[in-house]
Amino acid sequence: MMDAHLVAEWPGFRLDVRIAARDGEVVALAGGEGVGKTTALRVLAGLQPSCGGYLTLDGVPMNAWPAGRRPVAMVAGEPLLFPHLTVLENVAFGPRCHGASRAAARHSAAIWLEQVGLSGRHHARPRDLTPGESHRVALARALAVRPRLLLLDEPLTTGTLPRPRAHSLLRHHLAAFPGACVLTVTDPADAAPLSTRILILHDGVPLREMIPPGP
Repeated sequence: MMDAHLVAEWPGFRLDVRIAARDGEVVALAGGEGVGKTTALRVLAGLQPSCGGYLTLDGVPMNAWPAGRRPVAMVAGEPLLFPHLTVLENVAFGPRCHGASRAAARHSAAIWLEQVGLSGRHHARPRDLTPGESHRVALARALAVRPRLLLLDEPLTTGTLPRPRAHSLLRHHLAAFPGACVLTVTDPADAAPLSTRILILHDGVPLREMIPPGP
């Protein structure tokens, strides 16, 4: 289970939000521009410092853990691929950093590239990809490390994957890795088919929580 109280502050804005996600759960953050949704993801990922609060995964405090050691993967608005690596090498990078052999990392990368529909693009470089393909590679790279907490920033607004396929992929991730949970920034319409809860933010604080209707 993820339990977090996120606090971040800079001139003119303060983020102060509590988020909990049970194993296998998808929690969506929604709200207008500038309410702190992406900031919340960045604090969870360790990419932006907090000025208070806490983060625990399975009861283990993560506040002092650097980004590279947290069992967390984030797909940001920009794919941030390594330009000097092929598509396959980009996806294999994460497993290699987590101790997988070169062969095992490449095998895992190939599986996830097939899952996102890029099995024929292993040897392409990022400069050869469309924006949608680049985001698919970034998603495959995040999933390849089998994160306990997967953070997705607007995953369906860039034409990355059709909604049904994206939802199926996330369900596969949650089913394959017990204990995983997902936090996604999106609009309620995108969130409803998959999320168990939708947290609406306003000016850096929770405004209300919505429970999507069942199927």
